[in-house]
Amino acid sequence: MANVSGEMYSVGARRAIIFRLNAAGYPIYGAASASPYEGIEVLGVKNFDLTIPPVRKIVHSGNDRVLAFDFLPAIEGAGGGLTVAGRSLSLDAMISGVIQRTVGETKMIAQDTDLQGSEPDVALFVMQQAKDATLRSRRYRYQIIPKCVISSTPPGQSEAVAETKYDIAISPTVNHLWGTAFSVADDGCTEAAVVEGMAEGRPNLVAWLGDNVITVFNLPTSKPATATSKIHAVWVNGVPDATFGKTVTSITPTAKPGVGVVVVALYEY
Repeated sequence: MANVSGEMYSVGARRAIIFRLNAAGYPIYGAASASPYEGIEVLGVKNFDLTIPPVRKIVHSGNDRVLAFDFLPAIEGAGGGLTVAGRSLSLDAMISGVIQRTVGETKMIAQDTDLQGSEPDVALFVMQQAKDATLRSRRYRYQIIPKCVISSTPPGQSEAVAETKYDIAISPTVNHLWGTAFSVADDGCTEAAVVEGMAEGRPNLVAWLGDNVITVFNLPTSKPATATSKIHAVWVNGVPDATFGKTVTSITPTAKPGVGVVVVALYEY
């Protein structure tokens, strides 16, 4: 069993994935398939900034002095931003709700549209490298935002290097990205905006859509699990599957997923 202590020193911005969510909040898009839905990888992530507003500090005063302090929940939402080296029309189309159009041999999307303010809900998975604070061994820190909306600010054109900036508005949610509800028993809370974790290998999250026919679901060919022990969990419509079958290239849920059933896996590659 690898020593993942939860104590780490982290640096950089290695990878960011944005998932389209279905109506139930699962990270899935497209038709049923044995191949996974991997979301869209951000092209050349440079920075991920996260702002979680502080709680409100309440001061009870009287008799010309402070009588007591107290806290109340924040009344501002969490937010963040991504600074990206590249441009991805398919990603901008997904987060804005427009369609990437093909005209001849070119691709294009509309910007500054009437859909502003009606952006679809998406999820964000970001990762950076880290070192275990005790062993100094390689580890990875990751953050999952189960539900947010993202808007982009495309760059103009000049001799300077072009960067795309994405603004992120984060919504607290009652469910993890894989559909399981936050609970006092397992999480100590019933609602959250961000989930943070630590892994020995590079973490990845993928999803599939069942059709009552497919029984074996393949991991991405370019990202097989480093070992079967590194396939940490599989959820079927948010319910943990404790006895699923696994190889380093695939998972097999205990029961054949029916039509429209979403399967999600968290593993290391």
